[in-house]
Amino acid sequence: MGGSVGRLSLTLVILAGIGLASQPVWPADPGDDEIGQVLTPKEDDTPALRQFKETGKNPYNKEPHAIEAGFKLARAVACTHCHAGDLSGLIGPSLTTGSWRYQKNGTDKGMFQTLYFGTSAGMAAWGKLGSLTPDEILKIIAFVRSKYRGDPRNATWE
Repeated sequence: MGGSVGRLSLTLVILAGIGLASQPVWPADPGDDEIGQVLTPKEDDTPALRQFKETGKNPYNKEPHAIEAGFKLARAVACTHCHAGDLSGLIGPSLTTGSWRYQKNGTDKGMFQTLYFGTSAGMAAWGKLGSLTPDEILKIIAFVRSKYRGDPRNATWE
């Protein structure tokens, strides 16, 4: 239990350092209505976001410019502070092996939900907080997918 308390304290220090410790906390598992509202196509959606909302697949996966933008965004909003620059894991888990803390992250829609709504394990609700747009979240997902080092047959998002 001491390790969990230590990790929680360190997470709160990091969140405070990036200005999120005083942000409101929402349930990490939103209801279907809330997910539906976020995934309903809107007039100002980018073409990639519209395609994602229709198919559940991230059109930015394997797109070099989007992956580069996703890396820059991941650094800017502190993803790499918890998951490391190569996503091998620090406070947060490794995102390179496909061994997901939350099974839903094996799909683009599930990872989008995690990034948008956060987790009960301390990850901020980046989309809900307004720190990232849905299109930016897709670019971060593309960056995460580009770092996958597991068995290609287990890449469940393709």
